[in-house]
Amino acid sequence: MAEETREVRGRLPKDLKIEFEIACARLEVTQTAALEEAIRDWLKKKESSDEQS
Repeated sequence: MAEETREVRGRLPKDLKIEFEIACARLEVTQTAALEEAIRDWLKKKESSDEQS
């Protein structure tokens, strides 16, 4: 059974969005996969900084 998904929206500076699109294409990774990885990494970083507080 496929994992249930939800849409996430946000706004980025134009240059950052273009750089992200190019990097995803160059690395042959979907933008969805790259965003999921970035969000997971961000959450881990925040969790570890909370534990240190």
